[in-house]
Amino acid sequence: MKKLIAFVLALVPMAASAAEKFEATNTYVTETQLWPIDESSGYWMVKFQGVSQVTEGPIESMAVECHGAGFWGSKGLAGNGICMHGDGEDKFILRFDTEPNGNTWQILSGSGRYQDLSGAGTAITEALPGNRRITKLVGDVTLGD
Repeated sequence: MKKLIAFVLALVPMAASAAEKFEATNTYVTETQLWPIDESSGYWMVKFQGVSQVTEGPIESMAVECHGAGFWGSKGLAGNGICMHGDGEDKFILRFDTEPNGNTWQILSGSGRYQDLSGAGTAITEALPGNRRITKLVGDVTLGD
């Protein structure tokens, strides 16, 4: 009987890490370059550098640097880029996508403590005075084993 129980337990997969709710507010100083095509459209490139203040989830607050590019026009803003969170051994990179109907993010990879980090969600970005910007990230993340 013990052998049967051991065999059955061996067939049962180990419990996967559960996704956790994640929220952070990123505050940046921005550098933006614009190349207008006409009065209502053009190409943009941006660099954000600042701090990601985590308010919920298994990720620590840390430095963040983002780079992105895209187009604006009659249908709105569209583009994408990456954000590197952290500056030491424990860091991760995410991709952001900016579309007229909303902004999304997805974690691509990580190192150190964030080696097996995965997750995705939405983002709302607001321009502030003085080349500053604030982004609220909301979603789910899984830290892994």
